[in-house]
Amino acid sequence: MGFKADTSFLRFLSMGAVGVHRTLRRFRDLGFEPIELERYCGSNKIWTTKVKRLRLPDLLCVKTGMRVEVRAKTDLKVRMSDAPANPERAWDAGLRDDDIVALIACFEADDGPEPADDAVCFTVGSLRASVVRSRLGPPKSASEGAERDRTWPATVPTRDGVVLKVTDERLVVQMNADAERPARRQTYNLRGKSAYVSPGETFSAQISILAGIPPSLADLSAYLPRRYAPLEDMVSGASVDRYAAVKALRFRNDPPNQVIPALENLISRESDERVALEAAGSATAFGSQFGQEQLLRFIWGNDDRPDLRMEAVFILTELGRSTFTQEQLSRVSNDPRFTGDELRQAAVWALGKAGLKCYEDILAFIDDADEHVALHAISAFGADTPMAVINRLVQYLIEGDMRRAPAASEALRIIASDDVLRALVRVTLERQPAPAWVVATLCRLPPDRVRTALQGSPLLDQINPMLLIAKDAHWLTSGTNEADIAFLMKQNLY
Repeated sequence: MGFKADTSFLRFLSMGAVGVHRTLRRFRDLGFEPIELERYCGSNKIWTTKVKRLRLPDLLCVKTGMRVEVRAKTDLKVRMSDAPANPERAWDAGLRDDDIVALIACFEADDGPEPADDAVCFTVGSLRASVVRSRLGPPKSASEGAERDRTWPATVPTRDGVVLKVTDERLVVQMNADAERPARRQTYNLRGKSAYVSPGETFSAQISILAGIPPSLADLSAYLPRRYAPLEDMVSGASVDRYAAVKALRFRNDPPNQVIPALENLISRESDERVALEAAGSATAFGSQFGQEQLLRFIWGNDDRPDLRMEAVFILTELGRSTFTQEQLSRVSNDPRFTGDELRQAAVWALGKAGLKCYEDILAFIDDADEHVALHAISAFGADTPMAVINRLVQYLIEGDMRRAPAASEALRIIASDDVLRALVRVTLERQPAPAWVVATLCRLPPDRVRTALQGSPLLDQINPMLLIAKDAHWLTSGTNEADIAFLMKQNLY
């Protein structure tokens, strides 16, 4: 569930997720068809259950078979985490020479990390070829086998500019003027680095890499003519190849009469449970009854691997809304054997905006006895919550139960749609005096919208003082400043 995780960890996850999303978009623009191969690499949702997954690249192009490892960085460097004493955690573990490492700069913004428009890409082969010239930093912790940063020296500009001249020994550029500094020429001595730019090319500060120890950037255009054949890779001796193949199939248009038997056959003989589970998910996506049975086996008949049980719930989430997925997630959410288990939180979360959007199914959990489940249910409502569900939440406000009403109020604040505003205003017009929780919830919605909706109503005069302290009504009620004040208030030992 991760509520106790610090904000720096969430910031780190968010940076990686936005980097993945921007890289996905960029590769689609180039003509690739990428998907997330590493589950949830594009998410910043924190779970305490650690799934023991295969060592996978983040992205897979289901058209070409290209695999991509994405690294989002606040200070752009050619840098990878390495554990030289542990082959399974080495910087290139599980990567092939022609896999891509995409390095994308990220910058802090008021509403979270903002990624650069493009990534700088290298092949794993080019990094391996130059690894002897990389530098290994100190251990990140005192534990044996701790990870260390491995860095390939590179030239990253501090200002936008244009390349003027490139030789074997040096790189000459024109730095653009900025608010504090005039334009000027800059010469970089390469010292054995390879230049990645040509005269006339423009570059961006902290986003481009002009030169580096790896011999070249990746030529992405060379990958486009390739044609991926996942049905062939399903018999590969490498677990990563088989995993990638079975996951790719549900995002392609291969003939179902070939795909379903191949998946069912693999499930029957697969020795790696992680691959078998992924294959069961893909078979389920194709309507295979056998696939459904095997997927459910990991939830209901696999007490020895709670991590794979969690992974099965994640797969149900990804499969989208269907009678099967809705029934199974609701079943997990309600089953007493999972009381106190994070699995219930994951199932409730999956029924909401992050998954199936079965908002009516999470109403029952907003005041669950397990507060972690209740908080996930409340947070799982989205702006697209239908009017029928909103009306149920408003009814909870009218009833005024001291556990359910606050939960409904918070859910409505999170939804914050025009339908929510209309439903609340309607109640204030129909009931005199207006129910207290309805008025309180109105005061938690965006002030400008509330004032517009209540224009001419005497209720506006009554609640206007409360709107002055509503969320984002002034500089101290912004999310960042509220969090900072709360953090400062915890520093209370003098």
